Amino acid sequence: MQGTIEKNAPAILIWLTALAGLALSIVSQLKICSACSMTGQYQIFGMDFGWFGIGFFVMLVCSVALRRRRDWSRLLPVVLLFASAGAEMHFIWIQKYEIGQWCPVCLSIASVVFLACCVVSWETFQNYTAEGASMKTKLLYCITIVAFFAIGLSSAILGINKKADAAELDLFLGKASSATTVYIVSDWFCPACRQIEPAIEKMVPDLAKSVKVSFVDFPIHKETLNFTPYNLQFLSFEKDKYLSLRKALSALALKTKTPSESDVQAAVAPLGVKLRQVSYADTLYGMQSNLTVYRGFNVTSTPTVVVTNSKTKKTKMLVGDNQINEQSVKAAINEVGH
Repeated sequence: MQGTIEKNAPAILIWLTALAGLALSIVSQLKICSACSMTGQYQIFGMDFGWFGIGFFVMLVCSVALRRRRDWSRLLPVVLLFASAGAEMHFIWIQKYEIGQWCPVCLSIASVVFLACCVVSWETFQNYTAEGASMKTKLLYCITIVAFFAIGLSSAILGINKKADAAELDLFLGKASSATTVYIVSDWFCPACRQIEPAIEKMVPDLAKSVKVSFVDFPIHKETLNFTPYNLQFLSFEKDKYLSLRKALSALALKTKTPSESDVQAAVAPLGVKLRQVSYADTLYGMQSNLTVYRGFNVTSTPTVVVTNSKTKKTKMLVGDNQINEQSVKAAINEVGH
């Protein structure tokens, strides 16, 4: 009895990993956590990751069911799993360096795939040993799994991209064609940020004549996230009135840390602005853009101004109310442009 269990253990584990992967892919498609929603901004060959994963694991389950019935199908689960492992490696890289946030569901799927690769290889080599397979056969197997891992990795690099409709927000003021961007990174409840707001309000119109300018919320105080969706909306859709709207939001932040839509509408009504219905995907895109800026440039405090040029690849950071003024920002723009 014990020998039978040991003999069937790899097959049982392969079934469990395939079914677990299918269940996790369904959970991923439901986007039950914020990290799942972030990964939902990406597609592979035009298909949502969740649906792609569901289709893949259904195919894997079918291949596992057929592998004992057809000689040609014995290697089918192997090539599927190792190709998937290659694709998962690229998506782990995306989570680390592009999204900047780990998705527990996606990491669980990757773990299931890697575990299944180990189990199916263990089973294969057990079978080769029992059958007295030659070293050449074993070497050919190793070459095959490496090749399909590389195919999966290459396919993911070529096929994974962000959804086109997830980037509808234009979060920049000023000259769109400029290679220089000025990011003003602040927190709605930072005293030093409040102190430099008048100087920022004064310099931005002049800066916007020659460079791109964006305002980035860095939630040193977590309550800042309550204001970020409105800031994103105004920055994207009310550019001509943005500085006045920003001033209204700043005044509202002195009254409440948890503003309702009616609170914000009342604060901006004198400016003739009505709140829009902004999609959840757009809001997530804007928040992710903020995160990419303050993590990408290693911003650790507010207020910070990041001046960067996409052509020269130069960046200059100004930190604190002592460094941030119109003269120093213009000097930084000149510095990174040469």
